[in-house]
Amino acid sequence: MSNNIHSTKESNGPQCQYFVLRKKRLCRMTVRPGNQYCGEHQPPPNDCLSDKRIACPNDPKHTCYISKLEKHLTICNARQQDQPPYIEYNINTPITNAVPRILLSEIPGDIIIQVINKVNSLYDKFIKSNIVSIPERVIHAAVAPEFNETDRQESSRRHLRQTSSLLWLVEEENLVDNETCYVELGAGKGQLSFYAHAAWCAGAGSSVLLVDRATLRHKRDGRLRGRGAARLRAELAHLALHRVPAAATARRLVGLAKHLCGVATDYALRCMTSEGVLGKTRGVVIATCCHHRCEYSAYVGNRHLLDMGVTAEDLNAMLGLVSWATCGDGRNRLHRQNKPASDEHLATTETDHSNSEVGCDNNLPDEAPPEQLKHSLSREQREQVGRRAKALLDWGRKLYLEEKGFNVKLCHYVPIGVSPENVCIVATKM
Repeated sequence: MSNNIHSTKESNGPQCQYFVLRKKRLCRMTVRPGNQYCGEHQPPPNDCLSDKRIACPNDPKHTCYISKLEKHLTICNARQQDQPPYIEYNINTPITNAVPRILLSEIPGDIIIQVINKVNSLYDKFIKSNIVSIPERVIHAAVAPEFNETDRQESSRRHLRQTSSLLWLVEEENLVDNETCYVELGAGKGQLSFYAHAAWCAGAGSSVLLVDRATLRHKRDGRLRGRGAARLRAELAHLALHRVPAAATARRLVGLAKHLCGVATDYALRCMTSEGVLGKTRGVVIATCCHHRCEYSAYVGNRHLLDMGVTAEDLNAMLGLVSWATCGDGRNRLHRQNKPASDEHLATTETDHSNSEVGCDNNLPDEAPPEQLKHSLSREQREQVGRRAKALLDWGRKLYLEEKGFNVKLCHYVPIGVSPENVCIVATKM
């Protein structure tokens, strides 16, 4: 640790002076008066040089001294504590046999070719004409003041564009009503809920409920305390929504999510359609992402895709193929920073390549390794395969919601230049 300890004259506040090499900056934790380092990075006193810091048994992301371990375990924030009544272990996880995940690099090339052909066939048959691209609108009034700030970075504006589009979708689907609880699933710092509250909750008897498994700093909903906003720290897999006071007292529920990651989308859909709240749920608007983090055992659409001919082994391969959609645009990071995407690029969608069929080199031997297969396709073709595989996974989710009594559509809610993860599931009660 001594190599990473630097003193600096640039720090004005009581900030830890430990230099984090991986992040190339000082640790941002505050320190006690008179100390130079936070508790995590404070060097041991001379009489404790033989004492070692070890990973905390509760959470290896932080450490403590061996001599203080017993005391630390009694006050550690990650210790096991009594759970509130709305936590029920695995309530949103089906009891099924887990399918071992196989890396794409371990799947034979001929199997990958078969899966690609199956994805293309199913996409053309079911999805191609049933996924709509939403035209760009003016920035929503709730978002416009921050979007129009002159010093706002383009990366921040891209997030605000997505938030604005999701707000418009909720309104256009007639999901805004009095006495509604808008539940943001996987809320993160709560940006979507913050603007939803500003747009729909004033004087309407409505509220926002934010759910996330992590504790974060700089949360936007901190400004909404006491004004019809509540936050829960909970894993979506274990959330019994009908036992949450804010949801139990509301007349209607609407589920919202922006970039809900992988398997969390499946937990969220089960949560919003569980027996205790299904009668209240008016709809869900969920922008999906990170399909490579889906799990077959938890995926809500596995039975529906199986009816379409997609086996568990096919799905395993698809969970590798989906990463091709978002693995880069061919430009290095510095080039992207110096030359941001043009307006023309921002207006493009998946339809860019819809007229160019993806095919594999027929001269490749059946036992061709996946890496050779990957390089036989252009970057645009790999991206299209990935996007189609992602759309097929979302199609399975659509079928699940329809089975629960919803009208469901898939849409590109922003151009691909704003976000490569631009597909949204919109479901409303029939």
